[in-house]
Amino acid sequence: MIVVIADDLTGAAELAGAALSYGLSAEVQTVFDASSSAEVVCVDTDTRLLRPEEAAERVAAVARSVAVAKPEWIFKKCDSVLRGPVLAEARATAAVTGRKHILIVPANPTRHRIIRDNRYFIDGRPLNETVFAHDPAHPRTTAQLTALLGDDLTGVETPDVATAADLARLAATTDRSTLPVGAADFFTALLQVRVAPRKGGPQPATPAAAGATLVVCGSAASWAQRRADAAAHGIPVFARPYDLTAAARALQSPGSALLGIGEEGAGFSAAFLSAELAETVADLMRQVAVSRLLLEGGATARVVVNRRGWTRLQACQVSAQGVGVLRPANAAGPLLFIKPGSYAWPAEIWPDRP
Repeated sequence: MIVVIADDLTGAAELAGAALSYGLSAEVQTVFDASSSAEVVCVDTDTRLLRPEEAAERVAAVARSVAVAKPEWIFKKCDSVLRGPVLAEARATAAVTGRKHILIVPANPTRHRIIRDNRYFIDGRPLNETVFAHDPAHPRTTAQLTALLGDDLTGVETPDVATAADLARLAATTDRSTLPVGAADFFTALLQVRVAPRKGGPQPATPAAAGATLVVCGSAASWAQRRADAAAHGIPVFARPYDLTAAARALQSPGSALLGIGEEGAGFSAAFLSAELAETVADLMRQVAVSRLLLEGGATARVVVNRRGWTRLQACQVSAQGVGVLRPANAAGPLLFIKPGSYAWPAEIWPDRP
């Protein structure tokens, strides 16, 4: 078993999808369960929004359970632009698992996210000059990697990474005394070095599944674009205050709807808005059989999954990069498409209105 410890559900889902595309069976868990037969288990600790000391304590508890299971190796998933208490979580994991060194590689060259001269660039622009400068929880006010991580970096390596070749070199030279920390591209590079690819891997997901499709957007920053996407595909849009009756009718015919917090959330906490959105999703799913549930944003996805009582999600199809495709393990449920709020939904994922 290979274990990924992720700080949010979208990251766990993304890496489960990466493992599946490599031909490995994979599962996402919200509570670590060593009895899983999956070759890759991705555990979501739901710690990105916690204070460093709280996150470290929670991650350490998970890491202790993981260490008892004696996995082949452990990967610490972090946000690709280092949002959240990345260093605190990495140090907690390394301490519990006995790793002497920490290698942090958040770059994703496949998405034009690179590190050059210890500075983070997206599409050639410094991180602090991108939309992430205005992130509501973790504004990226600098592109300097060391400043983004903060604290004492003794025993921590943060190399420049601009290409797939850079990732391959780092993966090949990372020994078992080092805790690898990073984003999807680094995890994939490690798989290529450490795991023999399986033959006859899964087929790509077919987006045109029968039944209703509910798209859920909990990101205020993404709302305007998601609303435009929905309009382009002829999908009805519902924002708070939610009209449950009309949304249920839309899901029945034409069988698709976009549901999101919208622009009426000012003055309310993110936790309240996420809980309200999750409750609305649950109410809709009690009224209408939803075949595909598209969840955007780690916090939103986790609240919806918790509300449904799902603790284990099986990676079942390979989809576009950054989108995890899962089904509840050992329980009835829809096909879940889960992605970070900072990435767009791939065009082929959207259902078109008849």
